[in-house]
Amino acid sequence: MKIKVIVPVTTKEFVAPTREEVEKFASKGTEIDVEAIEYGTASIESSYDEMLVAPGIIKVAEKAQSDGFDGVITDCMCDPALDALREKLDIPVVGPGSISILCAADLAHRFSIVTVLENALTVFENKVMEIGLGSKLASVRFINIPVLDLTDVKKLTSALVDESIKAIAEDGAHAIVLGCTGMLGVADDLSDALKKKGYGVPVIYPVAVAVKYLEMLIALGLKQSKKTYMPPPDKERNILGRL
Repeated sequence: MKIKVIVPVTTKEFVAPTREEVEKFASKGTEIDVEAIEYGTASIESSYDEMLVAPGIIKVAEKAQSDGFDGVITDCMCDPALDALREKLDIPVVGPGSISILCAADLAHRFSIVTVLENALTVFENKVMEIGLGSKLASVRFINIPVLDLTDVKKLTSALVDESIKAIAEDGAHAIVLGCTGMLGVADDLSDALKKKGYGVPVIYPVAVAVKYLEMLIALGLKQSKKTYMPPPDKERNILGRL
């Protein structure tokens, strides 16, 4: 199977590490292609950013379908343009945010999301409510590190451990969801650190969950319902031609 992973920002430096990380979780025989968008924003940390990157994501995703890819992942916890892609494409589209929240809710009575900046708190609270799992959300916490500064792994891990412990001890979380797909390669260290503190809770790594879930959908011949995500009506639309 062939999977297109869309890095939904203009920061090309994210492409290589994302490909390396995704390939760790892809099954043997799964072909992975990772591509950033040409026009949008350098990172996604607000609803405003989500709107600006949507046309670029749609353009890359439509080409992926025409090029014969079997499925698409939008590599951002905010799931930008997810509903639009599910309407337009006939191949399965997975958003790491939604599927990670569903996974956490299945594995634990309550869960917390630990994200990057305070700007994203309401974004995630609204997403959980839209999915219908508001009663399962213990909290959304932030580490106050911008997406573009997540490359300092030691600082990132330390901040995640601190906020995750607070989420468990103070907010009543029974699982932790990493709230940014840019938090690459830290899930195991975070899980180990929590275990050492006596907290045996699952740490949901969105990159891994999204890859394995999309592989499952493709293998089972499943995709989004066209009764839920009905194809857009035919009309003139000129924005993609301007990108």
